[in-house]
Order: sequence, then C-alpha cells, then structure tokens
Amino acid sequence: MKLKAMYKTPAGTAFAWTLAVGFLTHLFALINVIHNYDSIHYMPYGQGSGIYSGRFTLSVLGGLAEKLGGNTNLPLFNGLVFLVLIALSAYLLVSVLSIRSRGFAALVGMLLVVFPTAASTMIHRFTAIYYGLAVLLAVTAVWVLGKTKFGLPISALCTAVSLGIYQALVPVTISIMVLLLIQQALRGDSDFLAIVKRGLYFCAALVLGLLLYFLLLKLCLALYHTELTDYQGINEMGSISLAALPGLVWGALVQVVKMLRWDYCGLTATAFLKLAYLVLGAATLGMMGYILAKKIKKPLMILLTAVLALLFLIAVNFIYIQCPASKIYTLMAYSFALLACAPIVVYECLPEAGKGKRQLLSRGIGLALSVMIFSYAYLANTNYTAIYYADRQVENYLNAMIAQVRMTEGFDTEKQWAFIGPISDPLMKFSWENEMTYGGFTGPEDMLNCHSTFSWMNHYMGYYPPLADEAKLAELAALEEVRAMPTWPNAGSIKAIGDTMVIKCGSAE
Repeated sequence: MKLKAMYKTPAGTAFAWTLAVGFLTHLFALINVIHNYDSIHYMPYGQGSGIYSGRFTLSVLGGLAEKLGGNTNLPLFNGLVFLVLIALSAYLLVSVLSIRSRGFAALVGMLLVVFPTAASTMIHRFTAIYYGLAVLLAVTAVWVLGKTKFGLPISALCTAVSLGIYQALVPVTISIMVLLLIQQALRGDSDFLAIVKRGLYFCAALVLGLLLYFLLLKLCLALYHTELTDYQGINEMGSISLAALPGLVWGALVQVVKMLRWDYCGLTATAFLKLAYLVLGAATLGMMGYILAKKIKKPLMILLTAVLALLFLIAVNFIYIQCPASKIYTLMAYSFALLACAPIVVYECLPEAGKGKRQLLSRGIGLALSVMIFSYAYLANTNYTAIYYADRQVENYLNAMIAQVRMTEGFDTEKQWAFIGPISDPLMKFSWENEMTYGGFTGPEDMLNCHSTFSWMNHYMGYYPPLADEAKLAELAALEEVRAMPTWPNAGSIKAIGDTMVIKCGSAE
C-alpha cells in the first residue's frame, strides 16, 4: 500500500517511469557486452581515472569495492544499479523543483534516463555506478538545503564527493539552484531581497563544497604520493584567468543558442531534436514574459528574473567555463537536461486563470518533450548497435593480424612485438560511420590505434605478446630496413628483425 501511495506522488511517478523507460531504452547495453576505447581497458576490474585526474572519491570507492570483491566491469549489474541511481535522482529532482503534475514528473524522469549523457555512461559501464552516484549527489546537494539546520555542510559535502567522482557534474547542481531562483521569482510570493538572500545561500553552499573538494583532493594526492595529470588541463583546475572569464562566459551562452542550429555533443543531432528545443525554448520565454507582465509587474523583479534567465543558460553550459582547455563531449553535458525541464518549472508558475489555454500549452510542452525522449532513446540504440559492430570489426581485424604474425618466417614466442606507425588500411570500412554517435564512441580504426589497442588482444583473443618499449620502437623505426618495408596489410609488412617481430602498420616517422 505504501508503494502504491508513493507512486501516486509526482516524485514516485518519476522514479517508476525512469526505471521502466530506462530498462527498455538501455536493454541492448544491459544484455550485450559492448566496449569503447576505455571500457575494454578496464577488464575485468577498474573504475577509470582516479586521483591523478582529480577524482579522489573514485579512487577511494574503487579501492574499497575491489577489497570487497566487486568493481567488476559487468553489463547487467552495473547498468541496473546506474538506472536505480538515476531514478533516485529523478525522484529528488521532481521533489526539489516542486513539480505538481504527475505527467510532467514522468517526463522529467524519462528525459534524465534517456539523455545522451546516460547512454554515454552506459558505454563507459565500468564506471557507470560511480557516475550514477555522482549525479545523485549533485541533485542531493540542492535537495538538502533548507531541509535541516545542517543543510549547508551536508550540501557542501555532497558537492565535494560528487566532484571527487566526476567534476563535470557540478553544472547540474548550479543549474538546479538557478532554476529554483527563477521559480521563486515567477511565483510572485517573494521580494527582491528574499531571492538575493537565497541566491547567496546557494553560493555559500557551492563555494564551501568547492573548497572542501580542493582540500580533500590535496590530502588524497599527498596520501597517494601522486600529482594531477595535465590531460585535458586537469592540473589547471580552479585557475581560470580573470581576463579570460568574460570571453568564457559569453562563449558558454552563445554555445547554448547555437545548439538550435548545430549539433552539440549529440544533444541536437536531428531536426526533430532541434525543433523540440526550439519549441520548448519559445514556450519558456513566452510563459516568462506573460507571468512578468501579468503577475509580477515590478521593474526590479523583472530585471532580476531576466538576469537569472541568462545565468541559467550559462549555468547549464558551465562546463565550458570550468574546463576551458578541455574538449567537451557527451559525458560532460548532463546539465543540459535541466534546459528541457525549465518549461515545466515555468509552466507551473502560471496564473490559474485560462484553463483551456493552459491545457493546450501543457500538451504542447508534453509533446515536445515526448519527441525529445523518443529521439534520444532511438539514438541511444543507434550508438549501442554501431559500437557492437565496431567491436566485432576490431576483434576480427586483430585476430587476422595475430594469425599473420605467427605465420611469418622467423616467428617464435620469445620475440618482442613492435607495432610501427598507426593502422591505416584502405580496405577497411565501417558501415555505421555516417550514423550519429555520442562522445565516448569511435570507429574501429580509431579503436585500433588508441591507448587500449592491446587490451583487445588481451581480452578478446587471450593473447599477451611481449611488446617493445618506446626506445626500441624508435630504434627500429629509424632502421632503413624498416623504412623500406611496405605497410600493413601488404605482403612484407611483417618481418622478424633480430629478437623482434616488426609489424609496420603505417609511416615509420
């Protein structure tokens, strides 16, 4: 009975629909073994880049899971736990935004679980549980504020721990906070000072969370005797130039507007998605204008609401400011889901008069969100199918290469293997290369040339050849004998030279 009663609440409805639609959308990834360039590397254990990437929570939780016998790269288990964590996040999000409509609550939950970032996380399933926890903590950081007198320190701790799993999720927390301030302004039951005071309270929670994160990070770096990597500018976190800040803020704002015309991280990859975002954006602006003109009317409140609306667009794309030296990809764009939730929040601030028009408007918003949800579910499965075929091509290609090496005159198991140059086979084609794929997916040729090349040999073929080190590779590449060799897969591209089997894949430069 209690479960039935919970389901009848908007938050409970969001939880149930998130699980149901999430399971159906991601079923392929749950029951098939699919890998990208990172997932194949963390087999059968691993949680991904940890302390040296600023993700101290990831290192601590991953180490604890290994000691307890877990942390295994499992499609079904990791995927199901991730879906439950996203469902809990949807439950809290609907609660914190005070969404009253069960229909809208269901749409919010479905959007979160089919969003491109969720699909990209399922592709990175070795760390899906941890990222799901980071999303839950990012939402909880806002939900706890105002709940108890300890809301501020609890919120800061949630933010710090979430950042310690994946730094790209802090824009989710910031976006929810700004959306709540917009909601408060549009409801018309608060004055200017009350909203500013609440905004400062949110800022205090964020700043305290960031300070706690950097404090814990420094402590963990000392304990683990390591330092931050320079990959994607991670070692420069928190050191944004004040002179560059205006340009970054403007760039973040412009990028949100541009996504209506050009695809951004797979979020607006189709005409249907661009249209859905356009309709939702126009509806949001129209409703805000109507509320400000009919209900708010005070110039100072109108100005504050307009500023908050701009801040919301910047907050959604805060990752652009947060990581100026990094390439932004799908896994880093979860906060954009809040952009699609904004019209629901604004709609529920409308005056009660004009029920017929309100009903028509709600149906329009619901239809646009439904189109978005269906499109994202479709694209998720496009990605899963494409990566399935890419995996098979990589597996078969390396299998053929291994067989060719072992059949080469002079081969024996004591010789080291030296792969010279990147693979660039003119006969190799990928039939899914023109399909829309999210960040986190690359075609077979890229996967053959990335950091995890030999992981495919290890885990798919069970083959662990002794590999030449960098010095040996440079020495061999400089030999005239190697320079004269044709490139793979031409005859003569594999040759036993001294104590090494040389496989010349590409240019020796």
